[in-house]
Amino acid sequence: MSSKSNLRIVIVVGEASGDVLGSALLEELNQRFPQLESVGIGGPLMLEHGFDAWYSMGELSVMGYVEVIRSLPRLLAIRSALIKRIVSYEPDLVVGIDAPDFNLSLERSVRKGGIPVVHLVSPAIWAWRYERIHKIRDSVDRILVLFPFEEKIYEKEGIPVSYVGHPLADQIEVNVDRLSHRDKLGLSPNQKIVALLPGSRRSELKQHLGLMSDAAAMIKARYPEVHFLIPLRNENAVTFARKYLSECGKYLNRDIRFTAGNTQNILKAADLAIIASGTATLEALLCECPMVVTYRVSKLTAWLMRRRANTKFVSLPNIISDEMLVDEFIQEKARPNLLADAVISLFSRPEKLRSLRARFQEIKKMLRVGSARRSVDVIQKFMLNE
Repeated sequence: MSSKSNLRIVIVVGEASGDVLGSALLEELNQRFPQLESVGIGGPLMLEHGFDAWYSMGELSVMGYVEVIRSLPRLLAIRSALIKRIVSYEPDLVVGIDAPDFNLSLERSVRKGGIPVVHLVSPAIWAWRYERIHKIRDSVDRILVLFPFEEKIYEKEGIPVSYVGHPLADQIEVNVDRLSHRDKLGLSPNQKIVALLPGSRRSELKQHLGLMSDAAAMIKARYPEVHFLIPLRNENAVTFARKYLSECGKYLNRDIRFTAGNTQNILKAADLAIIASGTATLEALLCECPMVVTYRVSKLTAWLMRRRANTKFVSLPNIISDEMLVDEFIQEKARPNLLADAVISLFSRPEKLRSLRARFQEIKKMLRVGSARRSVDVIQKFMLNE
């Protein structure tokens, strides 16, 4: 066992949301363990905290059944090489962050070799594929969950669990001042602003950019003064999005403004958003931005997912609250006219927008409990028997 001064931890993340979680975790770990060695698979935010990335998290960024099948040989080769390297490295702890299809098998292998494992972020077993609970039991020594309702699931199954809250809730102010964020972005206080968040992967951009562009044109016909902001991951994504929409002949003019990053400021400034379901819906909730949620995948992926679905909701705001807070338009219902009608309806009901923002504030306070601190508290007690 390493001492406090030179704790060795392997962290494995697979996408941008995991990079955010890993970054918050590393910031707290580095404060408590000044000589911490942190290695594995991570992203740019984690690198800022001294993380040594053996592989880029982009290597694991794959969505959907069909896409995973195509990338399977590469993913299996990475996992096999990573397991060997972890065993050789002899870390004090492995922390898998999300990416369950990749991480759980890796965690089970290294755990069999006597290396302790903590997993951060529960797979969505409450939504679909509940049978994964058995694989989780074999793969982890403790699981850290982000939402209160998840803790009860694992306690019932006899799996060591700790509720740690969500780091994003800690990072975003308790009360969002929409007008101040508009001022930062050079937007008029009375301007109608709709944020469009099509996703971060290119496959998501292809599925949602045209859909959202068509919906934007319909909203614009009803509200000529409306402006649309599309925050994307980086300049490469912005270039791809512009080119893709242009080639498709979709609605694209000066009323649609692309930005690289700046997602939170845009959500805080916007009246509402159209969002591809995923972590971005939680980010919008925490930024107190009312939303309409949509999502598309390939027909085969959709068919396979529906066969194993286990929830009445898709978006995180609805799942967390266990009620239909925000409208969802998924797969066949992901049509421009339905998205546009939902946005127009919200614009015509300011009391509904106020009510949504108030509910989002309540949920944010529930999730804002010092996630990184709680997570490292668990890790410290687990590793050092304090």
